[in-house]
Amino acid sequence: MSSARADKRLPSFWKIQIGGWLIYFVMIYVTFLSVAPEGSFLRLFVIKGFRTLVGFCLTCVLRLVYRRFGDRLSLERTVALALAGAILFGLAWTWIEMAFSALTNPAAFNFSSTLARSPRIALDYAMTITAWSGLYFGIKSWLAWQRERERALESAAQAAAAQLEVLRYQLNPHFLFNSLNSLRASIDEDPRRARQMVTRLAEFLRYSLLADGAKEVPLDKEIEAAQNYLAIEKVRFEDKLEVEFEAGLEARDFRVPCFLLNPLVENAVKHGFNNSPKPLKIRVAARVENDALLLEVSNTGRLGGCENGTRIGLKNLRERLAKSFPGRNSFTLTEGDGWVRARISIQRA
Repeated sequence: MSSARADKRLPSFWKIQIGGWLIYFVMIYVTFLSVAPEGSFLRLFVIKGFRTLVGFCLTCVLRLVYRRFGDRLSLERTVALALAGAILFGLAWTWIEMAFSALTNPAAFNFSSTLARSPRIALDYAMTITAWSGLYFGIKSWLAWQRERERALESAAQAAAAQLEVLRYQLNPHFLFNSLNSLRASIDEDPRRARQMVTRLAEFLRYSLLADGAKEVPLDKEIEAAQNYLAIEKVRFEDKLEVEFEAGLEARDFRVPCFLLNPLVENAVKHGFNNSPKPLKIRVAARVENDALLLEVSNTGRLGGCENGTRIGLKNLRERLAKSFPGRNSFTLTEGDGWVRARISIQRA
């Protein structure tokens, strides 16, 4: 949306094209006005107006050529294309103007004299078209830079919003409160389990607080954070929660944004306990297939009863995927055979 607003603020090709050729007309008309015979001002206006109209139309055609081929070429070939276009369109401009003179003033038209002067005229027009081409590519580059700047600002704003969402996951007060309660209960009952829980909680919080939502990390670190999170939840729910991880070595090396996996795991626990028979089963699987990472978080139960917060979290997840892997990602949330499956696919660049 921001890019669309930026495009509206930037000058369009037609505004620049019309304005530029009007300036060109005024310049050549005023230049020749001082040497024009008395009483020929109107004819001079028609001649220079026709010249300007031909230049306007020819450069519109040339623009189509540049749009068709210019973006695909290197700088050297673009320069060569511009020079070739200047020569060909300069000749075309000369021939069209010669035909116009012959038709509108046949008595004064001298073909031999005009033909002798045509190389110099064609060179003048070629230089005009060369200047137009330079302005065209220069303005086009400037507009592209402006759009890129707008996109960078928009990306920075999205990154800030994503970082806020990351902080929401990092500092989930309910999770921390429940974990500390479980830890307190375990200290007397099972000190060894309490020590393990402290270690898991410390590792999870360390990763949470150091994680940068815009930074990419190996999936292995995301899996480790998810394992710590689910290990803590396992202490709370004991036999009511069953967890399974399956990830190949190649998948573990795949780089993904920080805290991409944890929102899916958190939703699986939160909504799985509301919509699943006990024990709740959670599976986290990752593999690389056809040079794409396939990441799946599944839980027993159904989709019904998801709160608004989940929809917001999944919307943010989609936005983060689109920002980090534009055009090469997909996310689906499906239900079937008693399981809810959240699937992420990321094609390698």
